[in-house]
Amino acid sequence: VSFSVMRLRLPTSPLPPLLAPRASPAALLDASAVASVHTSLGDLSSTLAFADQAGNLAGALFPLSLPPYLLFLYFLGYEGNRCPKTAQFGAQFLLLFVVSTVLTGIVTKGTYSSSLADVDWLHGGAEALLTTSNLFLGFGLAGALSSGKMEPAGAGMEGTRPQRFAALALAVTVFGSAFAGPQLGVEAHSPFLFGAGALPADLLAASPLPLHAEPANALSIPTWAIHFSSVFEYLFAMGMVWQMAALSGNERWKGLTWGMLPLHASGVAACTYHFFYNSPDLSFLVLLQAALTLAGNTTCAVAAARLASSNGWTPSMLNPFDQSSAAASPSAAASDPPAAAAIPGAAAAPNAAKLVVLTALASYGVKYGELLLGPVPYLGGVEGAVAGVLLCFGFPALTAARFRKLSAQEATPSGGVPSPSA
Repeated sequence: VSFSVMRLRLPTSPLPPLLAPRASPAALLDASAVASVHTSLGDLSSTLAFADQAGNLAGALFPLSLPPYLLFLYFLGYEGNRCPKTAQFGAQFLLLFVVSTVLTGIVTKGTYSSSLADVDWLHGGAEALLTTSNLFLGFGLAGALSSGKMEPAGAGMEGTRPQRFAALALAVTVFGSAFAGPQLGVEAHSPFLFGAGALPADLLAASPLPLHAEPANALSIPTWAIHFSSVFEYLFAMGMVWQMAALSGNERWKGLTWGMLPLHASGVAACTYHFFYNSPDLSFLVLLQAALTLAGNTTCAVAAARLASSNGWTPSMLNPFDQSSAAASPSAAASDPPAAAAIPGAAAAPNAAKLVVLTALASYGVKYGELLLGPVPYLGGVEGAVAGVLLCFGFPALTAARFRKLSAQEATPSGGVPSPSA
């Protein structure tokens, strides 16, 4: 379908309210709790607590995604995998993000009678925990890759204590502010972090460009930055997971990258919904996100199970009464792989700088760039649905093509190990 032959629906009357119809208080509370169970690795993805806008089906899909994510955590943490502990903590920390969506969803419904997606300061605060999870995941893997060494066998979580304290302090801050904010007079559309970095209104008003006005529920610059940083960090983590195959000598790590792809699409679905100002006409995007979350958590669990099996895990280990499996040590399967040099492109500082620049460009580009697009951000009906689907699957398709190309290059004798940040 070509946008050039579409007839855009120009509004002939004031734009309708962009908030979904309200449900009963009990239904709102249930939807908020249900929608909180968005469990991607990092991304991904990130519009969990407003699944109430997509109806009962999305509300049913979100909780179904939790069990496979817990299985993913179990298999990823198998000692034989030698997964860096910081990365494991990042994956586990996502569960606190889930808790934050429950708490902020309760405050959103009880205080503002709105959706979390439309309450910017709560929305951005909750999403800050998601981007923190992705940071630990991606840079935890990058640390092992840049050192050229796998996690020592039998290593505990003690080395992650400073990171854990910092992350938990952030979580406590988010939880506390969610309940203190309304008492301090913070309003529904107050911007996250006071809208830091926003362009002055006078500057926009004086612009000669034909800018349309934003609705009240438009995301602030800090909230857009949180979303885009989560997406880019998740892509970075996918690249680091891919490179773990070279460091460990186990190709099953690449299967985990492919398993993460639906969760990347889930995160893109969230950003697409926000691009269209959370329009109820496009609430199917929330349902799509829920389906992609369930699919992605399942594929990640399967990929992690295959990885663990290749490193010595057996089903008998699930039996707590099987002493033979308990006595068996994964040390043989977890023995050091052949010595590998540090993987190029995994250094923390350059990659962190790239993420900051990409996040800033995307946040300002989308927030202020879409003001030039006339009726496009307000599309509904067939046009809006087509645009939303193209955005949701277009970017993940490019990501898939990138990893397919990497796979083909590495399959040739001269392919080598490409830089994960290439």
